[in-house]
Amino acid sequence: MAGRLPKKVALLLEKSKDSSLLAVEVYNKPRTAFKSFAYITLMCIAYTAFFHAVFERKGVKYYYKRKNSIRYETVDGDYKAWELVKCAEQYFQHQTNPIFRNIEFMAKLRNKIEHRFIPEIDSHVLGECQAFLINYESLLIKEFSNKHSIVDHLNIPLQISNFKRKIPVTQD
Repeated sequence: MAGRLPKKVALLLEKSKDSSLLAVEVYNKPRTAFKSFAYITLMCIAYTAFFHAVFERKGVKYYYKRKNSIRYETVDGDYKAWELVKCAEQYFQHQTNPIFRNIEFMAKLRNKIEHRFIPEIDSHVLGECQAFLINYESLLIKEFSNKHSIVDHLNIPLQISNFKRKIPVTQD
């Protein structure tokens, strides 16, 4: 994709990238108790803004229409935009796709996080969280080129492999 993006597309894309980078920052932050929950919520925002940017660029109206009408639904005076799963369904055209399945899983999890109590899940969703980020980066490059990749803004977090290991002290 060469050239400048239309203003609304660029704004949606920046929102998407900012949200994804904030998600990774929160996830990688030590001592953050709410890391998976915040990461999933922020990544869902990132994906939604990404899809809206794609649809905006392609001229697709990504808003809900009123029942039995050609007019669009509004919420607080703004058109009601498609949520994440609806966007993914439109983007992937109802294909069975592993990226779509990952988005669908994470959107359902986000709904549980937002509307219900769920216990700590960090260790159970690590792989899905990693796939969510890798898939996002892949779609970002596919639709908007390497120029918009977030990889250069990320670093590899340092890890400790031995937890609470006592180091023997020797006396000479």
